[in-house]
Amino acid sequence: MIAITDKLQNLPKPNVINLAECKDRRAWTESEFSRHGLDDIKVHLYDRYEEGKSIPFAGDPELIAKTTKGVTSSHLLTIKWWLENTDEEYGIFFEDDLDYEPLQYWNFTLKEYIDKCSQWEWGALQMCNVFEYPYDYKNEYIPFVPKKREMWDHGLQAYAIKRWYAEKLVEYYFGDFEDKINYRMPLGSPVTTENNILHGFGLVISFPLFNHNITDFRSKNIYFYNEQANAAVYSYEFIDLWWESKGNLLSLDEIFDNEREADKIYGELK
Repeated sequence: MIAITDKLQNLPKPNVINLAECKDRRAWTESEFSRHGLDDIKVHLYDRYEEGKSIPFAGDPELIAKTTKGVTSSHLLTIKWWLENTDEEYGIFFEDDLDYEPLQYWNFTLKEYIDKCSQWEWGALQMCNVFEYPYDYKNEYIPFVPKKREMWDHGLQAYAIKRWYAEKLVEYYFGDFEDKINYRMPLGSPVTTENNILHGFGLVISFPLFNHNITDFRSKNIYFYNEQANAAVYSYEFIDLWWESKGNLLSLDEIFDNEREADKIYGELK
C-alpha cells in the first residue's frame, strides 16, 4: 500500500490559482497539499476581474463577451508565468476548489500515472472532469478510462502541460505583446475556458484522477442553479462513487485497460 503522503511526491512544484478574496479556498488548498505531504507550492493570487484594471482582451467583442474573463485570464497568465520562470519539462496546475479525496483510492502515484501517459506524445493531461453532452447521466455510465479529451469534457481544477504545449499556447494568446490577451477560440471550438487551454494545441489525455469540490466553501462564487451547476453535481457524484467502489480495486495497468469500457464510444488511446 502506498502512503497517502507519497502519492504527490517527485513532481514539479504545484501551481495553484486562487481568487485573492477567497481566503478559505487558499487555506483549504494549502492544508490539503500539506496533508498529502507537500508544503512547497506556488499560489498565484488574482483580484476579481475588473475592466480598466485587469489585463484587457483584444479580438471579436461578441466572442469576448461569451468568456469568463477572470477565469480565462488567470489560467493563461499562470501558464505564461510558469513558462517564463521555470525550466520544468511539464507543469502541474490546480484551481482552489479541488477535491483530493480520490487520492486515498489510488494504487499508484501521480508521477507513475504521468509516466504511464508518456507512451503517447501528450501535450496536456486533464485530471479533473465536469461532464456534459453527450453523456446521458441517468442512463449511460461515463467511460472511466484515460482517453482523448473531447470539447465537452469540462474542468480545469487539475491539469498538467508540457513546455512545448505551453509555448504554443502562450504564442497564440499573447504573441509579441505582454499587456493584453489576443482572445480567440482554437480551431473554432465552443467558447469555454477548458477549450482555450486544452484544445487545439496537441494531444490532451483526460481522466478524473481528482474531483471537483462542490461542498466545502463559503466563497461559492462560480455556480448558480443552472445546467452548469447540475453538471457539476452529477459529475462529482459519479467520480466519487467510481473511485470508492471501482477505482480502488484497480492497478495502474488496469486503469489504462480499454477493455474495461469496451461497450462505450470514446476517443480511445492506441
